[in-house]
Amino acid sequence: MREVSFISGIHRIDARWYEPSGPARGTLVVAHPHPAHGGNMDHPVVTATCERATAHGLAALRFDFRGVGLSEGDRTDFEGHLDDWRMALADATRRSGSGPIYGAGFSYGSRSLAWLLHRAPGPRPELAGLLLLAPATRVPTSRRDFGNLLLGRTLSEAALDGHVLENLRSITLPCEVLVGANDVVAPPAELAANLPAHANLQVLPDLNHFFSRSTGAGALAREPFTAAVDTALARLVPTG
Repeated sequence: MREVSFISGIHRIDARWYEPSGPARGTLVVAHPHPAHGGNMDHPVVTATCERATAHGLAALRFDFRGVGLSEGDRTDFEGHLDDWRMALADATRRSGSGPIYGAGFSYGSRSLAWLLHRAPGPRPELAGLLLLAPATRVPTSRRDFGNLLLGRTLSEAALDGHVLENLRSITLPCEVLVGANDVVAPPAELAANLPAHANLQVLPDLNHFFSRSTGAGALAREPFTAAVDTALARLVPTG
């Protein structure tokens, strides 16, 4: 893994680049959870996903959206984050030289990717498939509910986001989705009801939105999470 960067608009975006031990079979670009609530590319879900990608023969790129960490810009600029996505995918394509590009994201990272593919104006990026990690369908609308989510408490104001559901239903690419059985902002039943028939949904028992067995934003349950990522990548990335 090495430190890299790319330009998105006028902003320098901080990123990390991974390469597998042998020739890469493709590249996975992974985006992090909500920038306004502490999300960044060093989240264990993001780093573990990149590490498993290399084990499957993929290169991987994780990045901080603008305004996060050392990335320049405004962290509340959602349209800018979509541009960051576009440029991250372009940078990964440049670095890999050849091979398919896959998109992945955790929570906000997956929601923003689905938005880019099915709602944002402009050309759609050419991807070979998607790995969506807990794409939130019920988005907390207040600081109190974000705090409740982090502390593992019941949410009182999390509204169902119809745009997210429509974006999920619109997915035509090969798609793998992972979610914890106890996820309160990406309830497995809502995902199952709105994903297209070709998408594979893995529901991880006893885990929450953060793929943790703890209350709220606790430690990543690494063994079941990485096993699920391995299963998803084995289905998503052709062998041979």
